[in-house]
Amino acid sequence: MNTIAVLTDFSERSVHATRFAMHMAKKMRAKVLLFSISTVPANRQLMTAGEPSYLPDPVNELADFTFRMGLELQNRSFPGACLPGLAFHEEGPEIVDIMTAIMENNEINMIVTFPSGSDDLATYVLGDTCNRIIDWATVPVLVVPECAAVRNFEKIAFASQLHGEDLHSIAELGGLMENFAAELMVAHLNEDPSDIGIQAAEKQLSRDLYQKLDCGGFYFRSIPDTSVQKDWSWLNANKKTDLLAVVQQPREQMARFFKRGRHSQVTYHITIPVIILPQRP
Repeated sequence: MNTIAVLTDFSERSVHATRFAMHMAKKMRAKVLLFSISTVPANRQLMTAGEPSYLPDPVNELADFTFRMGLELQNRSFPGACLPGLAFHEEGPEIVDIMTAIMENNEINMIVTFPSGSDDLATYVLGDTCNRIIDWATVPVLVVPECAAVRNFEKIAFASQLHGEDLHSIAELGGLMENFAAELMVAHLNEDPSDIGIQAAEKQLSRDLYQKLDCGGFYFRSIPDTSVQKDWSWLNANKKTDLLAVVQQPREQMARFFKRGRHSQVTYHITIPVIILPQRP
């Protein structure tokens, strides 16, 4: 059975991401496997009044957290409803141990994480912790902001770079589209609509979508992106987007994309979950 790996540090933000993952698991008929994550080494000592004291045992915390989340799921569900199994992984909480365990588990098909501390989604995605997770992962990584509503996806937006591997990434989203009966908007942010080469590449991608992918429910949009001040309003073309999908790119390109809502006078925050798809050979 497919398994969703969920990273948690027991904060309210990670609780929300866990709830989001459990909701997805019900629709996907998947299991949930919880991992305790920390950027602080597990054996780090804290000095209090000159005496060493140790951080709480992450395994016991994780076991208790798993039990509480499972009980909450039962209490929020109808009697007899098919619920995802919840389990926890005992090793951790350092990223290298967690990612090694995830990559060795062939049943895991998605990793769910959350913006840590006070970071907004864009800051977290561009930060060191998330980059380490994304760089290591061979499965999609879903980042859930604390303001994301726990509900079914009705519309998914895929930000195309007009690369040859876009079709493979779009096909990879087919499972989510089917599980949630969602539509998929394949969007290209066109900074030079008059460029003949870009026009040709957009037409080719649009043709390939209909000729090479054996699924429905998707459509292509070329979105003029010529304004000096960038924002995320394009996500609401036709109707509001519930999930944004992007393919992993070099860090400079990822930074350019996710910083599009930041300006000297105002910041346009992205408030929906983002799924980062690994580059496929």
